[in-house]
Amino acid sequence: MAVNEGKEAALSLGDVTEDEELREALAVLAGSDPNQCSYQQGYVKRQAVFACSTCTSEGMEPAGVCLACADHCHDGHDIFELYTKRNFRCDCGNRKFGSFKCKLSPEKDGQNSKNLYNHNYFGRYCSCDRPYPDDDDQVGEEMIQCILCEDWYHSKHLGCAVVDSEELLEMVCESCMNRAPLLWTYAAYFATSPVTSKEDEDVTVVGDEEEKETLHPYRNGHDVPSTSQGCQKEQPTLNGTRAISHKRTHEEMESTSSACQSENSPCKLKELKAKGLVRPRVGAVFWPYCWRSKLCTCTSCKRAYVEAGVQFLLDESDTVLAYENRGKALLREDLLMSCLNSLDRVQQLEIIYQYNDMKAELHAFLREFADQGKEVTPEAIRTFFEELQARKRRRSSTGQYYCS
Repeated sequence: MAVNEGKEAALSLGDVTEDEELREALAVLAGSDPNQCSYQQGYVKRQAVFACSTCTSEGMEPAGVCLACADHCHDGHDIFELYTKRNFRCDCGNRKFGSFKCKLSPEKDGQNSKNLYNHNYFGRYCSCDRPYPDDDDQVGEEMIQCILCEDWYHSKHLGCAVVDSEELLEMVCESCMNRAPLLWTYAAYFATSPVTSKEDEDVTVVGDEEEKETLHPYRNGHDVPSTSQGCQKEQPTLNGTRAISHKRTHEEMESTSSACQSENSPCKLKELKAKGLVRPRVGAVFWPYCWRSKLCTCTSCKRAYVEAGVQFLLDESDTVLAYENRGKALLREDLLMSCLNSLDRVQQLEIIYQYNDMKAELHAFLREFADQGKEVTPEAIRTFFEELQARKRRRSSTGQYYCS
């Protein structure tokens, strides 16, 4: 990008934080360490992962590298950005890379046997096995990620109508639904698309031997999942990458938590099956963000999740949203420290004083409402900050002095 001579471009923090797509893109990277190889952390629950086609080209074993290695070890190489992957350990410099050694953490095992791979690591996606961006795709259609296999799909290849929603949704492709068939029962009640009740339609029972197919077809392999065709409805893209964007506040997301189920509680899955509502087992399924909290956590169902390879669905921190929220928190901390470092000591102390003062007063303000069982109204919040600003002006007029 060219820089205009004689002019200084300025981008305020407000400009950055108002761009939702940019915030999400930054959060993906902020959740991973840009300087230290993640290998020593073992199989990281979720991190940004990249593939280097310069080092591991088509025909070789698939491999992925962490953010730090993509920046430091593979700078100048042809890199595929794979968004995030779960339970992944950095491959950089292991035997898949031949004589190439990792610059940040050179001592590594020959391979990471628990890593899962698919055709994404060679720059191909969807059941159509096409690259992204695709030079032959004149429409430039966005792609949506399945939360189970973590492959990306064109909306037209999902075998269903893409749900148009302002709320955050999670998508499970048809292939993964069939590999974890117990999810079809939940889909009849909790998925976003309408369903029909047919008593004569077969309902899968947890543990059915004929459908205990593992969800891990990509372990050290290149298999491509297959889904039905025929979906068409576009959603916005995320900063030019494969994504689907939905609007919902951070507070609303955080307020949704999984309900605990005691060991003696009846099996939720059996109760749903007894009601008789079923859903045609065709196409991808879109779920509201809170759907994981509806899953049964009895011993039998937990065993079924492990057999299907989807036990991570019970982990609230597994979601991409949880990962991005951690990244956003780290990003805010980094921005705050960057701002503080640009100030002198007196200014730093003044900022810290005002921050702590506001935090203490806000806590006391909210505690008063909680103790009285009263609702916190927008008017009350507005009054609080107006009074806080007035006290700040009074302090400024009398002067604040600190020892350096």
